[in-house]
Amino acid sequence: MRKVMSHLADLVTGIRGSRTEVAEQAKHRLLARPSREDVLNGFRLILGREPEDERAISAHMLIPSVAELRQVLLASKEFQGKYKVMHPATEAHPSLSMGRRTIVFIHLQKTGGTSLRVMLERQFPTDRRCPVLEDKLHLLSIAELGQYDFFAGHFDRSSLRFIPRDNIKTVALFREPRARLISFYRFLRSHPVGDEFAGDHLIRLASETTAEEFFERPELRHYSAVNNHYLIALGSSFSWFAQNRASLSQEKLSQLLHDAKLQIRSLTAIGITEQFEQSVAMIYKSLELTPVASIEAAHVTDKFSEMDSRFRRVDAVTMTPRLASAIEDLIAYDDELYGFAKSEFEQRLIELQGETSTSKE
Repeated sequence: MRKVMSHLADLVTGIRGSRTEVAEQAKHRLLARPSREDVLNGFRLILGREPEDERAISAHMLIPSVAELRQVLLASKEFQGKYKVMHPATEAHPSLSMGRRTIVFIHLQKTGGTSLRVMLERQFPTDRRCPVLEDKLHLLSIAELGQYDFFAGHFDRSSLRFIPRDNIKTVALFREPRARLISFYRFLRSHPVGDEFAGDHLIRLASETTAEEFFERPELRHYSAVNNHYLIALGSSFSWFAQNRASLSQEKLSQLLHDAKLQIRSLTAIGITEQFEQSVAMIYKSLELTPVASIEAAHVTDKFSEMDSRFRRVDAVTMTPRLASAIEDLIAYDDELYGFAKSEFEQRLIELQGETSTSKE
């Protein structure tokens, strides 16, 4: 019996010793300087996204310890914007900021908008940039929204109504609809199907199908990021589409098309992805911002695998007759809106060049 009790005592001591060793190792790990993997995991688990670029990764790797990295991310405006309920606060009355200059970048998905967002946000102090990057402005109070001067995210036109400002300058970037959808497919296909992406149906579907098979799937018609994205974002709202997509009449779609064109025409600045450098110059001129010295690409799908080995490089997608047929209904209205936006862009470019020539004379 004594031998048994002695054996159990040694076993318990061993378990306690193992736990102590694990705890000590975890403690030392928290005190170590962040590795590249620590930074990537911190962004994904705390902010729910990838770092903007290599500079952001390198900058966060300079933080003295993993523990401090966590604190920096948890204390960031972006985290607080995503989880406001965890950071209750009282703000100044929004009437005090109604007259401040305000810019809203309506980031239409897969148009190269992250590069433009990163450039535009540098024009504003960090505490004046709204940290909400998704279509969730309605979850913030008016007082909270009133403290920001720059908004950039996957918003729809209804989101503008929530911002308590008298004069809002708006900008949007448009990409040829077929190229946008192919980019969207390649973006999804580059992602791993496990870990934090395990529950994403579209990532799993893209990983298992060719581009033709992917866009032929009927459920793709239920996603506003895929089905005539420009029409829904600028003609109505994503939530309205989710509620009414099963009963959309031709008459209603025509009305949305009309409203979307009015929204495009009312934009303070318009950009075309295929003419990105010209677009940036014209956008900055239209918004009365100081021109940028250089343009850097951010959040590029073909570079994801360099940042994280879990991501894979994705082959280029060729536009086959079958693929063209599969996406035809998904771009029917966006095709017209892209042509409209491009025509508006070119007209404004001519006017801007005329103003420049006149000023030189």
